[in-house]
Amino acid sequence: MAEQQVDEALLKADRWSKIVALFFAMGMYGFATLFTNNATLNAAIAAFAAIGVRISIPYFASISGYGLDQSPSQSHAGTGNYHHGAVGVGLIVGSFLALAIIAVETPAVAFAGGAAGGVVSVLLLREVLPSV
Repeated sequence: MAEQQVDEALLKADRWSKIVALFFAMGMYGFATLFTNNATLNAAIAAFAAIGVRISIPYFASISGYGLDQSPSQSHAGTGNYHHGAVGVGLIVGSFLALAIIAVETPAVAFAGGAAGGVVSVLLLREVLPSV
């Protein structure tokens, strides 16, 4: 019974993460327009950040456990074999880093810096955040 409740809580968090990610993407796009008028760059930054939110919300909901068995979302069957928390937060960090770099550099440098920052944060968070 406890396993079924965890799955239901994870599914509920997954459903809510879609809505939160949508609004986060819209807010991030609007925030990015304060730094640059490049619509493609702004959309890419907003999309990567929203994907990070979408991945990380179910992960953090699963490790909080809602008072039940606290197991990370990647330990459930069918959720993918990667560290959801590290990848989700890495995408968010990379997006904000790209946005910060675009204020002083070109878009190519901003994408490269955001990608590098995201990869480094994934590698660090994979060791720090709870895993399977």
